[in-house]
Amino acid sequence: MALNRSDLVKPELPRETVAVPALGGDVIVRGLLLGERLGLFADLREDGKSYTHIGKMLAVAVVGDDGQPLLGEAEWEAFGGVNFTAALELFTVARRLSGLDAEVIEKN
Repeated sequence: MALNRSDLVKPELPRETVAVPALGGDVIVRGLLLGERLGLFADLREDGKSYTHIGKMLAVAVVGDDGQPLLGEAEWEAFGGVNFTAALELFTVARRLSGLDAEVIEKN
């Protein structure tokens, strides 16, 4: 028997609250949507350098309580220049919540 809309389990992106003292408090990191994930893979295929997309991923995945991005890509790039370890930690969380790892990114 086929499912009805009312029977479906609605998907929710995974989210995690992360303390970022360099930003002055906690932020929410969420997994990527399908289009965001595919866009990241497309960008990686073009230039093959996963490290150049950290700012782009953080701009999408790090949000406030309202679900809106906290910083843009250029702002994350600047943040990472000053707070390298914190930026990489946020990227690691975003990558994990999105179901990505280094081997997946490299293959695509």
